[in-house]
Amino acid sequence: MTEQQWETTDDAILMIGYIWGVTNDSRSPLPKLSRGMNRSHHPSVELHRYYLACCRSIWPLLPQKASRRGIELAELWVDGKVSNVELNKFNYYVEGAAFNIDYNTEPDSIEKWIADVRANDSYRHLLHPPAAADRLAPREILKRAAYFADYAMVYPSLRPEGPPPETYRPFLSAELLRRFVAFDDISNSQAGS
Repeated sequence: MTEQQWETTDDAILMIGYIWGVTNDSRSPLPKLSRGMNRSHHPSVELHRYYLACCRSIWPLLPQKASRRGIELAELWVDGKVSNVELNKFNYYVEGAAFNIDYNTEPDSIEKWIADVRANDSYRHLLHPPAAADRLAPREILKRAAYFADYAMVYPSLRPEGPPPETYRPFLSAELLRRFVAFDDISNSQAGS
């Protein structure tokens, strides 16, 4: 990927693949954190911050308190203000929020959230591309958003080796990614690995 492509693409998955060095299905991991590296600007930490920011950008699609609190705790964890134990303990509730929608455990609440999404067409601008709203039912959008919040919360513990699952594409903003990861940062880290 060239710098111009990086600056103009709307495909965040493609950009994340480039960050990971994914080409033709061959994966090369991000450079490992090592002694003396600035942890706060390491590409994996920046990706974690990015995923959390993506969750903030879809806040209206995360109507459950557990999903929102999980994102807040993960933001504090990235800044070193919450322990692994606290973060992992709360993940039970964030995953439960996704299960709640997936398995329809609170039908009245879920129907209200679906009605809210249907009634407010402005949620389309939260998705990438906005036309994703035409392909996905409101319930599916809410379910995927809840699972994405869970993914974003525990991202470092997943030991990822590439872009997130395709089902999360509608929540990934290329514009937002450019705010967290500069093309030069990637080029420099790949040249040094």
